[in-house]
Amino acid sequence: FTNMWYTLRYTGGMVPDVYHMLMKGGGVFTNVSSTKAHAKLRLLYEVAPIGLIVECAGGHAIHEENDISVLEVKIEDMDQRLGVCFGSVDEVETYRQYMFSI
Repeated sequence: FTNMWYTLRYTGGMVPDVYHMLMKGGGVFTNVSSTKAHAKLRLLYEVAPIGLIVECAGGHAIHEENDISVLEVKIEDMDQRLGVCFGSVDEVETYRQYMFSI
């Protein structure tokens, strides 16, 4: 990826990283989980609002496991957490290819 001019930006906060992605006009933000590192972002308070902003800006905001928009995920609990991928259409498509083997 270094030959494609990718750089790593991680502030530890979703909002500043997504803000940078939107101002830059591209990029990707992922917060995927694993069996040892559970999802941290809450759907109702963090994922859905930022996902709406990303999708209104022309990007994609998808669930890490189901390959659906985070705006389509049914809220079942006030503290429901999930992993996400926010980004430009092309970047999220690259994420899909690696994560879902499409």
